Amino acid sequence: MPDDTRTVIIGGGVIGVCSAYELARRGEGVTLIEAERIAAGASEGNAGQMAIAHPPLPRPGLAWRAARWMFDPKSPLLISPRAGWSMAPWLWTFWRSCSPRVLERSMALLAVLGRLTRPMFDEIIERESIDCGYTRAGVMEVARTDAGAREGRDTVAMLRGLGVDAVWLSGGEVVEREPAFKAGVAGAAWNRESVSLDPARFTRGVAEAARRHGAIIRDRAPVRRLITRDGAVAGVELESGEHVPAARVVLAAGIASARLGRAAGVRLPMQAGKGYHREIEPAGPALTTPCVLIERFVACTPMNGRLRLAGTLEFTGVNTRMRRARLDALSNGADEYLKGVRGAAPGSEWCGLRPCTADGLPIVGPSRRAGGLIVATGHAMLGMTLGPATGRLVADLAQGRTPPVDLAPMSPDRF
Repeated sequence: MPDDTRTVIIGGGVIGVCSAYELARRGEGVTLIEAERIAAGASEGNAGQMAIAHPPLPRPGLAWRAARWMFDPKSPLLISPRAGWSMAPWLWTFWRSCSPRVLERSMALLAVLGRLTRPMFDEIIERESIDCGYTRAGVMEVARTDAGAREGRDTVAMLRGLGVDAVWLSGGEVVEREPAFKAGVAGAAWNRESVSLDPARFTRGVAEAARRHGAIIRDRAPVRRLITRDGAVAGVELESGEHVPAARVVLAAGIASARLGRAAGVRLPMQAGKGYHREIEPAGPALTTPCVLIERFVACTPMNGRLRLAGTLEFTGVNTRMRRARLDALSNGADEYLKGVRGAAPGSEWCGLRPCTADGLPIVGPSRRAGGLIVATGHAMLGMTLGPATGRLVADLAQGRTPPVDLAPMSPDRF
């Protein structure tokens, strides 16, 4: 007989996988359904940096810089003219969110989530013996200019105010610690609590652990729609026509969550922010501390014997067309800071979509518009960082427990 007491999770990225893992460990019946393979999207190709208390996308000053960048194919942010018109309401909310007041409020919440998620990485990786290149070297945000250095010092002050172990390194201290940097860098904000890992290996390792704890993991099974009955979800219908009954459904399908939610009367206004990575083997000294290059918005993470360069934000619709200029911008940006990048042969090249909300906060919580539906999406560039914490919040909601974090700012009903 079909089991309609289970929780069905849509999405096999880090959010869905961590939710399945947490529920399975608690003895709950859970089925995870993924359209492709586990960690097929942003959970595979991101920078792999767990940036504890990292600022959200909207922040003071960014709106004006974004206006200059948006039509430059080599800039950190690209918005196609066609996508721009349809994004107008989203962009207006984003612009209004780029204020000190909104940032302060968002950072207070993200710091709480960071405190929740950070020890969970240690616990999950150790408990389940997940081999994912886990390192605790922190993350340095490196500046080349005086303006970048001011931004970095402000970051240190903000992080310390939130209780995060962060220090400012002078340019000389950066080069002394990491000889891979060229002389002339202005300094770095070093968040010593951040960690890094191979995101695909972590996500797939957690999925296997969830399976060992009793979760059913189904990949290559795209969901067509949510099944609703009397104002509540009753399961999902797959593209194959199969109906999978459920007591509750967790919508953790990244940008596809917007389409699936819409059909059930749940509005999730997100935009698909395309990110890229390119892996190289620099000829110079090897970088050992994961970094973010402040002026170029490029993340640099040592991973599996290579250096993964990741970043850019491209709003050109829901597609994974790869633009060579965006990849080259990663290499060119890194070359301004690091030795041995110019001429380094590229290895893996990737692009994928990140679900971005205009106010910069994830969408996590139950929906009043569809009973039994829990939404867990919209994490943008913080999905890997907040994956374990989100999994715990989802499991608490599914079991009727009170989560340890006030979910009101992240509620799907805020739109």
